[in-house]
Order: sequence, then structure tokens, then C-alpha cells
Amino acid sequence: MDYCTISYHRPEPLVCQGEGRARLDAWDGRRRLLGELVFQAPVTLHFVEVEAVRRSWLGQDRALYAVTVCNRSSLPLDRVTVAGGGAALPGTVRINGLPQPEADPALGVEVPGLDAGAEAVITWQGPLPGEGEGESPVTAAYEYRFGGDTLRGEARA
Repeated sequence: MDYCTISYHRPEPLVCQGEGRARLDAWDGRRRLLGELVFQAPVTLHFVEVEAVRRSWLGQDRALYAVTVCNRSSLPLDRVTVAGGGAALPGTVRINGLPQPEADPALGVEVPGLDAGAEAVITWQGPLPGEGEGESPVTAAYEYRFGGDTLRGEARA
């Protein structure tokens, strides 16, 4: 069972009009950053919001797993790697319904990019969990670019 969700609304950055000052008070590890920012033109503020949702269905002889990665950000993601979630039966991994014969969620399944407002669904079949076993955690690590830098984040499902 594979499915794909299409987004018809691309999230847009926030654009602030006007002039004025804003106070910066942020932490970078143990270092506190203080500053006063002066605005004299419109300012564009991007936001990053990524969510990973895991679902599983148990059959008589195998389990089906699906991880949906949702990019609700105003910036595209350059790369997403979904890792964890247990063993996959060979040849059962798919990204948005397309077979990925060599992919293995235990090692990480890579989605080359995910546009703003888009979703990717990674599915695979695996053995049924043993009695008393819980589900293995899944992590979606992602990269995006802003201001010439490559930044990283992580969402857990």
C-alpha cells in the first residue's frame, strides 16, 4: 500500500514592511548573543518546519511500515535521509510508490530533495515484531541552504 500526498499550497516566507528596530537576544550553546537590528526596508523571514509521521500495519506474516516526511517550511530541503524503523524485506522499499530495490531503512533511505510544502512517503515491508518488542525509532535527517550555508535538522517519528 503506497500513497502520495500532493500539496497545492507552497508555504511563503513572512515579509515584514516598515522601519524600526528589533532586539536580538539568543543563545548559541553557552554564549548569549545580544544585538539591536535596524530595519529600513522590507525584511523577509523564512521558517523551517519539518515533521515525520510513522504508521505501521501488521498482517499475518509481515508488517507494512510507512514514514511520511512533511516539509511545511518556506525553504526547500536539499536532502532527506530516513533511517531506522526495523528491518526491511529485500526489494520492498518504495519512495512515493517508486521501487528502491537497493534501499534499506536500517542504513538510511535518501530522498534527494523535498520542495517547500511537499511530502514524501517511504514504505517498506518487514518481519512481524517479536513478542514484547516495541517499534524501532525512525529519524528523518534533513539539509537545507540559507544565506550561503548548509544547515541541518532532524525530525523523529
